[in-house]
Amino acid sequence: MCKRKFLKSVVIGVVGCGFPVTAALASSVSYPNEVFVTESSGVLMVDGKDRHSKVKIKIRLDAPQRRSFDFGFMNDGLFVPITGGSHTRGGYVFAGGTVVDFALRNRGADRLLGTADDVIYRLSDSANYATQTYFKSVKPSKSRNPTVTQDYFRDLLLSWDLDLDGKPDAHAWLEFKRGKYDGMMPAPAAVPLPGGLLLLGSGLMGLAATLRRVRRLRP
Repeated sequence: MCKRKFLKSVVIGVVGCGFPVTAALASSVSYPNEVFVTESSGVLMVDGKDRHSKVKIKIRLDAPQRRSFDFGFMNDGLFVPITGGSHTRGGYVFAGGTVVDFALRNRGADRLLGTADDVIYRLSDSANYATQTYFKSVKPSKSRNPTVTQDYFRDLLLSWDLDLDGKPDAHAWLEFKRGKYDGMMPAPAAVPLPGGLLLLGSGLMGLAATLRRVRRLRP
């Protein structure tokens, strides 16, 4: 009888034990110390308290027609490849505190990567092509840059539903090559500037009202 192994080996091997990847992803939600994210969001790199000042990740990509895809991240609107010529493996070094918009790139109709007709699927896409599943939690007390207040994670599975049919088509597994306490977590949602200013203004108004009240109560 075939045993269900840990999700990493199941996903990269794809249905090695006779059950679909979708079932594995669905069941992962129930495990302790894991986080499952479906909304579009970047990934926050967390530098832990170790001798390294940066975080180094390694990536394995499992995609259909693997030479049609590569994996990387967006930088000022440009795609930066990580997996390179192998199309399936790669590594990269990030500074702690970096929010990374990872992306999957398809070579398009001309069958060449790096040309104008490439199709890029970003984590930040509003269509929500990708989900994020985080594993192996690290206590926030081990973080250094940035210092976080909740658990972060050593491993991350990114899954892309390229045709939005509810079934994942491609997967990337990210883990750390060094740094015992380095990790990742979903990037916090930014407060839009007008909303932030409104919150600041209402807070200042509340503080002023409180000070006036205190002055009236003084003898």
